[in-house]
Amino acid sequence: MENVLQIANGPVLWLFAILVISVVVAQALMYLRMTLIFSNRYEILTPEERTRIYKTAAINSIGPAVAIFFVAVSLVAMVGSPVTLMRVGVIGSAVFEFVAADQGARAVGAELGRDSYTLQAFAASVWVMTLGGMGWLLSTFFLTKGLDRTQDRMALSNPALIRAVGTATPIAIFFLLGANAAVSKSWLSNITIAADNLAAVVTSAGCMVALHAAGKHRPWLREWAVGLSLIAGIAVGFGVGRILA
Repeated sequence: MENVLQIANGPVLWLFAILVISVVVAQALMYLRMTLIFSNRYEILTPEERTRIYKTAAINSIGPAVAIFFVAVSLVAMVGSPVTLMRVGVIGSAVFEFVAADQGARAVGAELGRDSYTLQAFAASVWVMTLGGMGWLLSTFFLTKGLDRTQDRMALSNPALIRAVGTATPIAIFFLLGANAAVSKSWLSNITIAADNLAAVVTSAGCMVALHAAGKHRPWLREWAVGLSLIAGIAVGFGVGRILA
């Protein structure tokens, strides 16, 4: 395992990681520049609105960043810092990358963090992580224009449906992610519930609802809703796990 980490943290992989992240940063700066130029040209946002958007985006990024950090730290210990940086920096889902790395190792009869985790297992993990993430990138590349045209047609025929889909989609996604984190199942048999994960999910959801309601009178609470909810969920989940350990 130590030999694997020496290569996984080697200069070659660091070079590739820096190149990949540089592309992501350059794209982000280009999009930011384009949006600012567009906003200034058509006077879409006032300086006060722009400042409020910056503040809200910065605050809402704290919670997801904290959640990703804890998973990424574990992933660094398994596959090294460069691969973790490349994958999490592009896809942004540390949980998916951890599962993908584990599945790649199991495919060659190894296990993450064990002596059986050889260079062959490391290569398999990286392949599964890379190919697994390509689905998002390819679907975005090929389906974005088609979805845009579909949205335009639906906006003319049934605008209420777009609002309903926009509201229901994130709720369904977060419900499935929360259920998968709290419930372990195998073909609907041997179902077990992770009490700490379930407590974290319920606490985060409850905080989101409560802060959204309180935000009617104190708008700043809505700006902090995501970050505070995730931090509360992590704290409660950790506490429940320690109590039940």
